[in-house]
Amino acid sequence: MSVDINKRLTESKKFIFPNKCPSCNSKVVKEFNSSTKKKDAVTRCPDSNYSCQDILREKLKHFVSKDTLSIEGLGKRVIDNFWKKKLIKYPYDIFNLDLNILKKFDGWGEKSIINLKNSINKSKKISLDRFIFSLGIRHIGQENAKVLAKYFLSVQKFFEICRKLNTDNQNYINELHSIDGIGISQIDSLKKFFLNKQNLIVVSNLINLLDIKNYKFLVKKTLLSGKLIMFTGAFENNSRLELKVIAENLGAKILSSINKKIDFLIVGSQKPTTRKINEAKNLNVKMLTEKDWNKIINK
Repeated sequence: MSVDINKRLTESKKFIFPNKCPSCNSKVVKEFNSSTKKKDAVTRCPDSNYSCQDILREKLKHFVSKDTLSIEGLGKRVIDNFWKKKLIKYPYDIFNLDLNILKKFDGWGEKSIINLKNSINKSKKISLDRFIFSLGIRHIGQENAKVLAKYFLSVQKFFEICRKLNTDNQNYINELHSIDGIGISQIDSLKKFFLNKQNLIVVSNLINLLDIKNYKFLVKKTLLSGKLIMFTGAFENNSRLELKVIAENLGAKILSSINKKIDFLIVGSQKPTTRKINEAKNLNVKMLTEKDWNKIINK
């Protein structure tokens, strides 16, 4: 509600927000939100030329994260290291990189290189919604990515419409406006993203390099149809991301926090979160072991 000045340390100094991005020297802005008709609270680099080095590097980290391509062995520190050595700049560089070059660097033995190669190859098979989310388009989170995937069904259709958003043909804008769940902020972000030629090159190259699966509607009712579920801990036979994909394909909706509406909390055999388990007990949420879960999905 307010600042309690009495509790402020006497040696505290006023924080002055920078006027320019410390990475690319662009004048920072508070973007105007078309939905709320107000300026955002957060100060950002506008990256007008799509060349801010820090933003490019952080987008790479998002691209390989567990909710997108989930490339094991290519974490934040490795991305930073590859970036400093100028091995990668854009997402498609990851798939064109000759990994044998890593033999020159400390910490990279033959086994770790093979593991990374296998992980990169495995990541090439990806669902449409996770691919859209991986692009790091502002205001296009996981749920919006699913909405777009459900509407366009194929990556070709998605790319075809989005790259035409900046033409004089209003039909493409109107088509996006007709999608339930996609608002002005999302449309403005898509327009801005695909206005840039480098982004078009990135997306086009990724489409050629990856095996992006078409969105498929669930055609039959299952034991998980309409169920709200949540996962905690690590699992023996599948990663949590793989289990989430399986659950969604069977008609379930994945939640990220415990509430009384959840039907099942699936508890992994390794390092489940105690807080989530206690919350589930207090709310009488049914908990399933990995063995129980496997019985359901294999029926």
